[in-house]
Amino acid sequence: MSEITDKKQFQTSSDDPVKPDTESSRGRIERRKIALNVLMQMFFAILIFVLINYISYGNYQRWDLSSTKKYSVSEDTEAYLQDQLDDKVTLTMAFLKSSKIRNQLKVLLEEYENISKGKIIFEEFDPIINKNKSLEISDRYQTTIDQSYLFIEVGGRIKKLTENDLLDDKGRTFTGEDAITSAMLAATESKPKTVYLIAGKGKLKEVNGRSADKEILGLSTRHFFELKELTLGNITKIPEDADSLILINPETDFTLSEVTVLTKYWEQQRGSMVLLLNPATKMPNFYPFLRSLGIRVDNKYRVLFSETTGIGGTQKVYSVQSKLLGGNPVTSSDEGAITTFAGQTCPISVAENNENLASKGITAVPLLAADPKFWGDLEHTEPYPKRSDTDMIPDPNPIYVAAMVEKGGSEDSAVKIESSRMVVIGNSTLLDPIPTRLNVELVMNAINWTLDREERLGINPTNVISFRIDMSPEKYKTLFYLIVCIFPAIAFCFGIVIWSARRS
Repeated sequence: MSEITDKKQFQTSSDDPVKPDTESSRGRIERRKIALNVLMQMFFAILIFVLINYISYGNYQRWDLSSTKKYSVSEDTEAYLQDQLDDKVTLTMAFLKSSKIRNQLKVLLEEYENISKGKIIFEEFDPIINKNKSLEISDRYQTTIDQSYLFIEVGGRIKKLTENDLLDDKGRTFTGEDAITSAMLAATESKPKTVYLIAGKGKLKEVNGRSADKEILGLSTRHFFELKELTLGNITKIPEDADSLILINPETDFTLSEVTVLTKYWEQQRGSMVLLLNPATKMPNFYPFLRSLGIRVDNKYRVLFSETTGIGGTQKVYSVQSKLLGGNPVTSSDEGAITTFAGQTCPISVAENNENLASKGITAVPLLAADPKFWGDLEHTEPYPKRSDTDMIPDPNPIYVAAMVEKGGSEDSAVKIESSRMVVIGNSTLLDPIPTRLNVELVMNAINWTLDREERLGINPTNVISFRIDMSPEKYKTLFYLIVCIFPAIAFCFGIVIWSARRS
C-alpha cells in the first residue's frame, strides 16, 4: 500500500512541470512584445528623422545670431540677388586657412549662394593644400595664385578680389559685401562706369600722402568705376562716356562758358554731378545754375554754435553734427545716424515741393540736417558769435547742409528712367585725411546714386572683431585638466553607472 502511494506521489511530482512551461511561454511573449516595441520605436524614429529632413529641405532657413549681424547681407543685396541678377555667377574662393577673414567670407558667400536660388555657384579651397585645384583655377583665369583671391565670374567676365580688397585701409573693417556686390555689378554692366574729377579749380589738402583725390581713386578701385580728370577750360562738351562728374573743394568760380558746358551736360546729356563745395569760395557764375534747380548755397553764412569752456571761455565750434534724413535713396539706409563735418560748412536751402520745379520734372530733397544747437551765423568772423535777427535760426525749419536734385526721374523706384542727378554738400572736407567711415559712405552713396547703381546703396561694412582671453599658466593648466581629463572621466563614470543599473 505504501509502495502504491509513493508511486502515485512520484507520478504526481513528475507530471507537475506544466507551470514552468507556462512561465517560459509568457517570457517568450514578453520578449516578442519588447522586440516589437523596439522595432516600432526604431521605425517611428526613422520616420520622424526622414520627415524632419524632408520638411527642412523644402523650408530651409538660416539665422544670423551674431551681435553685429556680420554674416547677413543687406536688403538691397538680397533684392539684387533675387530679382535683378540674370546671369549665372561663379564665386571661387581661393583663401589660405590662415586668413583672419576666411570663415566670415565663406559664410557670407554661402549666404549669397542660398539667397540667389541657383543663380550663384560657390566653391572654395586652400591653394596651399589643394595644389591641383589651384593649378586648374590658375589656368582657367590666366593668373598666378600667390595670395588669397576671390574670383567672380559673370558671363565670361572675370573680377578678382584680394584679401586687402575686402578690408578697409586699416584692416579693421570687413567690406566683403560692399566689394563683392560692386564687383558683380561691374561685371554685369554693359560698359564700365566712368567718373570725371573736375580739375584745375584748386589744390586739395594733403596730409601724410593722403588727399581727397587719392581717396576717390581708392574708392574707384574698390567699387569698380573708372576715375579720370577733366579740365573744363578747353572743351565745349562733356565727354560722352562721363557717367558722373565730381567737384571737390573749388577755390575759384567757373567761367560763364564752363557753366554753359555744365548746363548742356545736365539738360541734354542726362548728366550727373556730386559737388563738395568750399563755403569760402564765392561762385556768382555757378550758383545761379544751382538756384534754377531748387538749391541755394547760402555761403554768406557758416553753420556753427558757441560754447563756454573753463579754459578758453566762449569758443566757436564749426564741426557740424548732422543727422542723415530718410525719404531719399542716398541717406535712407542710415536714417537717423549722426555724422560730423570737419572744417567750415555753409547752409543749403532746398525748394521742396516747388510747383514751378515740378512742372519741369525737377525734384529737390534735403539729405542732412544740422543739430538744432547749430545756426547759420552771418557775422561768423566775430570772436564771440551769438544769435541775432540776421542769422539763420533752426526754428521752425532745420538747417540743411546737403541736398539732392533729380530731373526726369520717376516716383516709382521700380521704373527705370534715365535722369539727371545731382548731390550738393556745403562742405569740402568729407574725404580729407583721415575721413570717417560714415562720411566716406555718404560720398560713395552719392556717387553710386548718380551712376544709377541703386543696388549698391546702403550696403554697410562690418567690423572684424577679434576676441582674446588672457590667462595665467596655472589657469591654462587647470583648464587643460578639466577638458582633457576630468570632464571625460565624469562622463565615463556616468555611463558605467547607467549601464550597471540597466543590467541589474
